[in-house]
Amino acid sequence: MQPDDLEVLLDRLPRKRIGFYPTPFHKLENLSRVHGVNLFMKREDMAGPGALSGSKMRVAEMIIGQALDDGVDTIITQGAHLTNSGMQFATAALVAGLTPILFLTRDEQQHGELAEYRGNLLLDKLMDVETHYLSAPGSAYVNRPDDKQRVLAAMTARKGELEAQGRKVMIVPTGGAHPAGFAAHVRTFIEMVAQARLAGVELDYIYHTTGTGTALPGMLAAKLLTGHPVKFRSISISHYQPDFWINEAIIAERVTHIFQTFGIEPPSTQAILSEIEVDNRFIGDNYAVPSQESTAAIKELARAEGVFLGPVYTGKGFAGLLDHIRSGMLKPGSNIAFLHTGDTANLFEVSGVVGGCQ
Repeated sequence: MQPDDLEVLLDRLPRKRIGFYPTPFHKLENLSRVHGVNLFMKREDMAGPGALSGSKMRVAEMIIGQALDDGVDTIITQGAHLTNSGMQFATAALVAGLTPILFLTRDEQQHGELAEYRGNLLLDKLMDVETHYLSAPGSAYVNRPDDKQRVLAAMTARKGELEAQGRKVMIVPTGGAHPAGFAAHVRTFIEMVAQARLAGVELDYIYHTTGTGTALPGMLAAKLLTGHPVKFRSISISHYQPDFWINEAIIAERVTHIFQTFGIEPPSTQAILSEIEVDNRFIGDNYAVPSQESTAAIKELARAEGVFLGPVYTGKGFAGLLDHIRSGMLKPGSNIAFLHTGDTANLFEVSGVVGGCQ
């Protein structure tokens, strides 16, 4: 299938245009020279509408498009207290004329009680978003069915209150993992391949940070549909394993869903799984806890290219990429793209997240 054919299929799906696309794609000249590879960056952090954005904006466009078609006027979503997804969904909802509501969890043992608004929380506050806070060990990024049920119950109760007032409400799971948004990053892949070709290269690898699993399904579906030989390497910020809340089988299910949405027979589950490569080694001590590797990666990119990553997601993903280069997992001269999915606002979070300044 050609990219233009995919665009036709995508245009049939609901979408509320909010971001600025295509996002930039450029070579990291200094790091490419230092490391002996051709390293490019896809800038989903510049998706808009504000200066602090990310890859969830594409997902929000499609989910909100569906919400508008369904007559929804309020979007309730959830995440950890420093969620990028929540901030981006709140932004997108406001632009679309919908009311956003956030339910945020905080691991008070790890991060302490909330004492001030910083990072994404500050942005949520500036937008005057209705926000509810719940204490949850692990920020609900571990297998704690009781905490997850408590958050879901709270969102469902608020939904019921609003519906009793005549409102129509959509609940969007953590990270925007809603079926209406699974195909969003098909467009990211199409853009990236075309932009790489304009730069005179065919991509060998696409690296990205994976958490809630909303970027990879669309990109992987697009790769399979177009037959492009690029390989994906996903650096996780929460453990991908069979009995966890996110795992490779869930990614495969979402890829299958995209094929079915397009009315195309999907590949076998095994064929999809063979394309997925998740590296769990760069999570560090926990979700939202900086690691030495991620802090070093953030500083290396900033000092070489003037580009800023975040300490929760993208810093850990870029740390994985740099390790793969240095360990020989990537051959000299490889053409590599890193998907910058956002997270920059978390540089302005509490020091326990950002790490010390040296």
